[in-house]
Amino acid sequence: MKKIVLIALSILGVQSTVIAQETGTTTTTEQKTHVNKDRFNFYYGFGVNVLSDFKMNDKLKASGMPQIANAAPEFSFGFSFVPSDVRFYHDIEGGIAYMDEKTAGNRIKTTVATVKLRLQYKLIEKQDLFFSAGLDIGYAQTGINLYSRGNTIDLNDLNPSTHTGHISMRNGQLTLGPSVALGLFQQSFPVRINAGYNIGVTKGKWKSDFADVANTINESGQGSFYAKVLIGF
Repeated sequence: MKKIVLIALSILGVQSTVIAQETGTTTTTEQKTHVNKDRFNFYYGFGVNVLSDFKMNDKLKASGMPQIANAAPEFSFGFSFVPSDVRFYHDIEGGIAYMDEKTAGNRIKTTVATVKLRLQYKLIEKQDLFFSAGLDIGYAQTGINLYSRGNTIDLNDLNPSTHTGHISMRNGQLTLGPSVALGLFQQSFPVRINAGYNIGVTKGKWKSDFADVANTINESGQGSFYAKVLIGF
């Protein structure tokens, strides 16, 4: 009888050990399981937009006016979609750049508003960083406002025909170009350094919302280089 009891206890002990090992293995396996998920992130950024010479600058120079600057600070805001199963990711981004040039008697204010679709492929991808390259497809609208400084507006005479000294024009272009990105601190505080070169592929004729433009010119082929730091949130 004692032998039977000892055998039974031995069998129970072996079974308990096996169950404990299986449970530990299952727990360890469950802890190591990581499920990749698609990510959708918003971001904002700051940088610089360097523009090649506008053909409009020849007209401004000939008229003795200040010219459009070649570089401007730029603020960006957008969102990115990062699929979990491929190395591609996509940005949709808006940006605004502003320039203000003055002479003793005149002033020109310039804004460049952009919308971009950025398609990127991760050539290098580590746990906390990546390097990618791809293509930008976008639209850029440039607006200029020319002023004669020192003008006075008489509120007792608001007829526009008696007030001069302000010219407003704009142009728009479809843009294409290559871009690269370096992503850092992706597991904690995601930061991305982006750079690219975009070229205007449409005419970009100068127009005005307030008057007909005679002897207008096109800005086709104008290029712009940008570099910016993007911060995710």
